[in-house]
Amino acid sequence: MTGLLTVLSAGLLAVSTLAASACADDGRDMAAAQEWQTTTSRPLPPTSAVDAQPGVNGLRLTSTAFEPGGDLPISATCAGENVFPDLSWGPVDPSTVEIVVALADQSDPEVPVLMWLMAGIPPDVTHLDPGEKPDGAFETTDDYGITGWGEPCLDTYASGQRDLQWLVYLLDRPSGLSVGHPGNEAWAEVRKEAIESASLLSRRFNES
Repeated sequence: MTGLLTVLSAGLLAVSTLAASACADDGRDMAAAQEWQTTTSRPLPPTSAVDAQPGVNGLRLTSTAFEPGGDLPISATCAGENVFPDLSWGPVDPSTVEIVVALADQSDPEVPVLMWLMAGIPPDVTHLDPGEKPDGAFETTDDYGITGWGEPCLDTYASGQRDLQWLVYLLDRPSGLSVGHPGNEAWAEVRKEAIESASLLSRRFNES
């Protein structure tokens, strides 16, 4: 019996050695490790936002500060003037009584983050100059509890590439919002009541 066990053990060892040799010498190279496989964090999921999305009736949102899907301008960050960029939209439906613009971090499409919202824009306004509010317009809070433009200066702002989606909404009735209105509540109400909307994407890499 001892002799039989010795033969079987030797056979298994030979098979294991041959298998290891075959794996090492089959001519195939092992795939290089991805960056996230060698770090403690995985990459962000792909965004669901497109570079530019017009409205159902042709409403479009544009900016001279960046191309659709391009980098957020330095002027919109703490490294620059820290003001929102110029935005233009149109055509505006004749039934519009109020316009709302917003910025949402869509890096994780399952958990979008409201970064900024301006409501109360008159229906005859089709352009925002950098950092300027039209008469009657006001800003709500964002998902960080900040009123107004504060996106680039947040210490808690997630690092990595961020997909930032600009949005314009047309309303055929007053929004009923006010200065400092809770951002998520305001955004949800605007999205529900809008008769048309359009979007424009910018990207930013945050190292903090």
